[in-house]
Order: sequence, then C-alpha cells, then structure tokens
Amino acid sequence: MIFSVNHETRYERTSPFKQSVQQLHLTPRTYKGQKIINWKIELEGAKKILDTIDHHGNCVQITEQTERSEEIIITACGQVETENMLGVFGSHDNLLPIALYRRVTNYCEVGPTLKRMVSCIELKSDKLEFLHYLSSYVAKSVVYKIGTTDASTTAEESASLGTGVCQDHVHIFLTLARYFDIATRYVSGYLMTSASDTNMVSHAWAEAHVEGLGWVGFDISNGVSPDDNYIRLASGFDYTDVKPIAGLSYGDGGEKMTTKVIVQ
Repeated sequence: MIFSVNHETRYERTSPFKQSVQQLHLTPRTYKGQKIINWKIELEGAKKILDTIDHHGNCVQITEQTERSEEIIITACGQVETENMLGVFGSHDNLLPIALYRRVTNYCEVGPTLKRMVSCIELKSDKLEFLHYLSSYVAKSVVYKIGTTDASTTAEESASLGTGVCQDHVHIFLTLARYFDIATRYVSGYLMTSASDTNMVSHAWAEAHVEGLGWVGFDISNGVSPDDNYIRLASGFDYTDVKPIAGLSYGDGGEKMTTKVIVQ
C-alpha cells in the first residue's frame, strides 16, 4: 500500500516567540515492510540546524527559530509504501543491548495498582502466546477513553484510573512485560483506521523481542498486530524517546499548538 502523508504542526503565540529550539521525530526510515519513496520537513519561522540518527536508530532533526514571530509551522510530508509483515519487524536494528529494553523508566515503573494486575496475570510457557494474552489483558483492564490522561501520565497512573489511550496502553504493556523479564519498546507512527483519508492518526504500539522472530508488534488498543495500515516513525524505551516534537520556547503570552494529519 502506498500512502501520501502531510502532518502539519502549528505553534501560535499571543505575543512573538523570542527563542525556540525543537527536536523532531517526524521522519520515517526504510525497513523491511516499509519503504520511504520520498519525505521532507518544511519549516516556516524556523530552520533545520542538525539532521542525524539517534541511539535508537531514529531519524532526528533539530530546528531553531529564525525570526521573531507569533507563529511557527512544521510540516512533515512524503510518500511511504508499506507491506503486511504480520506484525514481525525483525532483527534488532541498533547498537543498544537488548537487555536495556527490560529496564524501568519514569513512565514504566510498577506501583501498587500494577502489582495487583501482575498477581492476576496467567503465565504461559509460549512467549508469543503470553504476549498476545498480555496485550488483551491490558486492553480489557484499562478502558480506552480520551481525555482522562495526557502525555505525562505514567503506566501506574493510567492503571489506577482504569482508563487511557494508546500511549497509556503501550506503557502498561511495556511495564508488565518487563516485569516478566521480556524486552519491549515503544513505537510511534501513523495508523490508517479506515478507507477515509481523515482517519490516518498519530498512533502508538509496542514491540517485544521474541527469540527466532526478533521484534514483534502489538497494537494493544486495537487488539491486532501492525500490518500495512501502519507507518512507523520512531522507537525507544518509552514515549520520552519518540516525542514527535519536543523542545523549548521562550516568550511572553500563551501558546497554542494544533496538529493536522492528512493522508491519501
């Protein structure tokens, strides 16, 4: 399947920005099952000062403000061809030891609620079967509901609420899998949810490392393995490592951010 994507992020201030520096994870890479036909980052009110690959193997750009302005627009656009790999990403793709993907992070730490969830989990000898079971268990335990959590919500906080979105489902899955000594990582990207071009959304899913298969994907919120409706942007230990845009802005007045994703 071939997708044409246009992802626009617009920052507006009630008074001009004095200074702004941003880190972008908005450029997909070519992998088995995903081919980048063309891709570019367009900037208004800012310029790119660095284009590199981070320790997770993600494409990263650093931008800085070029003029005193009340608006900065960042547009990522291009064409991507995808193939259904039945959720199997494959072999490890960076130089970090896989053991690091079992570690606790600020988002992924077991607290009282997650400890209670652990006590209800049924262990299975087959690792892949267990991971599918765990994905289903998280989705059933934490109801998908928009507006109850935000980008700073941890796995423990979302589990305590009993509600969350895809980011929360992924963090809980990572936390529980790591508790059982399974290497897992957070993946960000886009998902086409139907034939309508208004339904390509920013999305998150998890990958677990399975001997003989490598990294295998689990979309906890939708109860499926990623297929050719998914475009992969970045991966990391948790959301911290894959934020589409992160940085600092200085200036007086309030700031409003709006994001629009269109695909054909």
